[in-house]
Amino acid sequence: MKKLLCCIMVVSVLAVAQLAGACVGRTLHIGVPNSANERMLAQLMSLLITERTGTSVKIDVFRDSRELYGAVKKGEVNLLVETPGHALEMLGKNSGANGSDAHDFIKKNYRSTFNLAWLESFGGTPQYSPVLTIETLGNYPALPKLLAKLAGTLNNDAYARLLKSSDTADKSRKAARDFLKTKKLI
Repeated sequence: MKKLLCCIMVVSVLAVAQLAGACVGRTLHIGVPNSANERMLAQLMSLLITERTGTSVKIDVFRDSRELYGAVKKGEVNLLVETPGHALEMLGKNSGANGSDAHDFIKKNYRSTFNLAWLESFGGTPQYSPVLTIETLGNYPALPKLLAKLAGTLNNDAYARLLKSSDTADKSRKAARDFLKTKKLI
């Protein structure tokens, strides 16, 4: 009986050690166009992921969405933020469409066209949603659930205050950290 218990403990310890080491040495890259909205959301996601998982996260700022999607295609970006309107434009559709039909269309076609998984929107922000590469989703299956924690906390007023308090990169990181601490997310 003692040998069986000892074996179970050894196997458990090895399994936990392997899972804990799965993120070590990896860096997630969040790609954003050079816009205050996207940079702030990237800061929030970066801090949330780093603080809750220990995974290193780097924010890469691109001149425009064309450059960003080029980096996604090359495998240089794991995660980005996007609006339904722009997503529809990227898919060659009218950007004025909205609702569940548009969301379903985007979700399905982002996966087949760009190999990207469209997640639920952040809420009160101008309807930004996190978008992951399918490979990243496979490597970090808990990431959608973690990012969904931001959905209930971001309303228009809170997000506007965050943007006002973040005119520089250092200030935006501090504002994001303070916000996440206030909401007890980190």
